[in-house]
Amino acid sequence: MDETPYHPSGEELRQARERLKPYILMTPLLRAEALEIHGRRVFVKPENLQRTGSFKIRGAANAILSLQLDARERGVVAFSSGNHGAAVAFAAREIGNADRGQPYPCTVVMPEDASRNKADRVETFGAEVVFHGKTVAERQAKAEELAEKSGRDVVPSYDDRRVICGQASIGAEIMDQWMGLPSRTRRMYMVAGPVGGGGLMAGTSAALRARGFSGRIAGVEPQAASDTQKSFAAGERVETELGTTICDGLRSTKPGALTFPILKKCVDAITTVSDEEVQTAMKWLLAEMKILVEPSGAVAIAAWMNGKLSIHEHDPQNPDFAGDVILIVSGGNVDPKTVAG
Repeated sequence: MDETPYHPSGEELRQARERLKPYILMTPLLRAEALEIHGRRVFVKPENLQRTGSFKIRGAANAILSLQLDARERGVVAFSSGNHGAAVAFAAREIGNADRGQPYPCTVVMPEDASRNKADRVETFGAEVVFHGKTVAERQAKAEELAEKSGRDVVPSYDDRRVICGQASIGAEIMDQWMGLPSRTRRMYMVAGPVGGGGLMAGTSAALRARGFSGRIAGVEPQAASDTQKSFAAGERVETELGTTICDGLRSTKPGALTFPILKKCVDAITTVSDEEVQTAMKWLLAEMKILVEPSGAVAIAAWMNGKLSIHEHDPQNPDFAGDVILIVSGGNVDPKTVAG
């Protein structure tokens, strides 16, 4: 059995990006002048403006588009408490409508205590919701059971090659958009984004490295869910206890088997932020940039605002030169009351 860690090839990444173009938005790079220090320009990549309100549509759509037509016809199953379930449901509807004029069958297993609003949103996209258990393991087991009975394909939220390659389209977009900015004499210094199971930053970092980016890449976690940071320190995947944090989309207890080796190879550092720092970042984003961001989506902004990503060295060949920073906001599906509170 081949135990070589998976790493997406350049061709896989290119194919995924081409597949996705009809189904996703190219979210902009927004200049955040108020966050700029030490001569570094700062840009925000707002995936909260993406279809379904988060980056998850990229991986979900690529997973479905990678299936043979007969497998798409049978449908897909996902297990999720939030953004991933909505993304799979939306992708099954949109791709089905494009292929055959009607949605592909989709079932999303959600926890018994899931909010009615989240379940209603998944159902609005045309999926069937099955409530089962309270843990990820319970939802996954139920999803696999349903998939086996129906002959459908399971679309995991992050630990899947197709999903990782879909999320990688963010990295390719960042490179293309940054290269089109004024002041091309500058360099890109750092890209940072949220880390939960690792799909977003595994795909993004792999795409950036494949495009020749040699600057810093950083992942950001909540302090109460720092499994990837602990795994980096240990040099292997470490399982932690499930912590309590407002960043519910990042409450993983162990990095993915596929994502962690990619993160180790492509990401320079993992840092953490407190819930209080995240809340401050959310309010700043709403007040100053007029974008509504969920807690999990704001962690990279929080890290930058609190000096946890800022390294002040300059280009040794040009001491007056400082590179650009790109901060990824991963989603915006949040009750506005959470921000106001």
